[in-house]
Amino acid sequence: MIFVMIVICLSTVFISVGQTSVHIVLQSTRFISALPGDKVTFDCSMAAGVSVSSYTMHWYRQDHYGQPIQFIIKEYDKTTQNYEAILNTKDNMFSLIVSNLTAEDSSTYYCAASHSEARTVHALTITYFGNGTKLTVLAANVTLPKVKILPPSPKEICSQDKINDKRSTLVCVASGFYPDHVSVSWKVNGVARQDSVSTDTSAQQDKTTLMYHISSRIKVNDTDWMDLKSSFACTVQFFNGDEYVNVTNTINGQKGL
Repeated sequence: MIFVMIVICLSTVFISVGQTSVHIVLQSTRFISALPGDKVTFDCSMAAGVSVSSYTMHWYRQDHYGQPIQFIIKEYDKTTQNYEAILNTKDNMFSLIVSNLTAEDSSTYYCAASHSEARTVHALTITYFGNGTKLTVLAANVTLPKVKILPPSPKEICSQDKINDKRSTLVCVASGFYPDHVSVSWKVNGVARQDSVSTDTSAQQDKTTLMYHISSRIKVNDTDWMDLKSSFACTVQFFNGDEYVNVTNTINGQKGL
């Protein structure tokens, strides 16, 4: 009896089964906005020295963060529903065309490459995923986010836990934007910071207004926060369908209570 083992490798993006920093499948477009009835094309390519001909190429979708991915179509499959897959070995590209868009087509689309390795007892299938391209079929007007930074709460500053943790939390809140094509970053005194930063995994939507909001938190040293010369900047990068727009809010340090 031959057993089949499947290994899924993801290129720095969480789907549902894990992470890896392997970059074999490349999706350069992060976001796409379109109107109902439109047709869009998703493209993916392979890393330098890697050929699409050496893999079986697939497209998947994931409607919401943390949900299982759904298979759509693979190379040489016949067109199904409004999906068409195009394999271009000359340019080392694999594309997905989605036609007659509806709201139900809003999702994150992942290109994947798989191949099997024969083993004595096991047949090992390895699948590499791209970073994904998020499609939103617009149901409201494109709206820039409003960004504000909330200072540490007095309760946190006066907490007994300060004996062990000499840091304070700043919260960046972006709200009132559509669609949810955003990323959040921090700078402390003009220097980008990624450590001690925690950002919501995905933006949340108000089902009545259709607008989104997202928050991000950063831990900063109390000495920095209580220095009036310190600056803390939160930038929300928003894709408006044509270009990326940065919306930034900055606050300065404040003296302790």
